[in-house]
Amino acid sequence: MKRIRISLCAVLVILLACAPSGSKAQLSLNSYFNIDWQVNMPVGNKFADGISGWGMNFEGGYYVTDNIAVGAFLNFHTNNEYFSRRTLALDKTLSLTTDQQHQMFTLPFGALVRYRFVEADFQPYVGMKLGLCYSEFNDYYYIYLTEQNKWGFYMSPEVGFNWYPWPNSIGFHAALYYSFATNKCNTMSYSQSSLSNIGLRIGVSF
Repeated sequence: MKRIRISLCAVLVILLACAPSGSKAQLSLNSYFNIDWQVNMPVGNKFADGISGWGMNFEGGYYVTDNIAVGAFLNFHTNNEYFSRRTLALDKTLSLTTDQQHQMFTLPFGALVRYRFVEADFQPYVGMKLGLCYSEFNDYYYIYLTEQNKWGFYMSPEVGFNWYPWPNSIGFHAALYYSFATNKCNTMSYSQSSLSNIGLRIGVSF
């Protein structure tokens, strides 16, 4: 977590130092590109439900009108959870006593649409992401690993803003989002029919 924050700050300082001077608020009034650090909290997830900051988001769009933009996105996230030693009932005649380390990796990507309420230095917006989601469910116990790889449909509404405080320079992006994916998991004694998250994105905008 500390290394991620330091890296993001370093990138921000370098980009600010290299930004040209001028009169317009952002580098392009007709398009944008965001790079974000992502934090999420799984909802109703028994496999790994802890808050995680191991995620990044990349997205870009083009404004087909003054307020409506269409584009593409890709983000990834890893959630980890440790389970202390316990006995798991695998079926009617088989059980296993062990501790476990669960790791869930998700990689959604696809298309997006957003509506910004005003074309100005501060641009609040609402948006929707739709696409596919690749996921990996890894269950580490003793010297063994049980894993499942799944594909599903992904959707994610969000509300946020892009803010460009300096002329002809990069700006800041922040967003709150909810995501839902149809990816399923059925490993060991854990079963998951879908994936839902509430999260926060904070980053830079071009």
